[in-house]
Amino acid sequence: MRCERARDLISPYLDDELGGRDRTALATHLAACAGCAVLALDLRRVAESIAKGGRQRVPATLLARLRASLAAAQRVEGQAPRSQRLPALAGVAWRASLVLAACALTACATWWLRSMAEGTKRLEHDVLAAHIRSLLQESPIAVAAADAHVVKPWFSGRLDFSPKVEDLSAAGFQLLGGRLDYVGDRRVGVLVYKRQLNTINVFVWPHGSGEERLPLLVSRKGYNLLRWTHRGLSYWAISDLSGGELRQLLGLL
Repeated sequence: MRCERARDLISPYLDDELGGRDRTALATHLAACAGCAVLALDLRRVAESIAKGGRQRVPATLLARLRASLAAAQRVEGQAPRSQRLPALAGVAWRASLVLAACALTACATWWLRSMAEGTKRLEHDVLAAHIRSLLQESPIAVAAADAHVVKPWFSGRLDFSPKVEDLSAAGFQLLGGRLDYVGDRRVGVLVYKRQLNTINVFVWPHGSGEERLPLLVSRKGYNLLRWTHRGLSYWAISDLSGGELRQLLGLL
């Protein structure tokens, strides 16, 4: 199964509306394709967030009741006095508005899910491109210092937030310094660490909702990228280190 086809089927798959060979083929594809698996995970998380906010499925009997009400209203219109027609029609209009609202909510939720998934893909691309770009430079650092008390103040006045800076050399992650970069249409801070011969870029910027998100590890073009949120900040750590070593860094930050 190609990724384009898989992405069209993910939503009905998550809603348990996909069966037969398509469901089996998609499950096999998600097990082998990290990109589509991340998309499915993001869609599931957003759907769960919507559900927690009170979203409910439209009852299957609602359409039948609406049709019956419309038929009754037509009979009333033809038989009842004019004074009795308006209340009946008002009731039908109210039921119809519920159906329209449910359809609008479903359409908005679908658009939101796709927008969030596409936004995550763009961020992954931006972070990967910025990491590779930094490796091509003579130095990926604007302020070179192993002292967190030197690096942290350097960001003051250059960013609209204060990133947490830690000296982790005792744990095998040497702080080299920091710099600024541009990711997701905004200026972000970057902490640069070294583990043996491997460079690690940790991109940091404020997280809009402030919601804590569990770590998610993906692989892109030979690099491991670990993202999470903590205390109102989004973190994206990227390196050619193993995923386990990146998770170790996460536990120290």
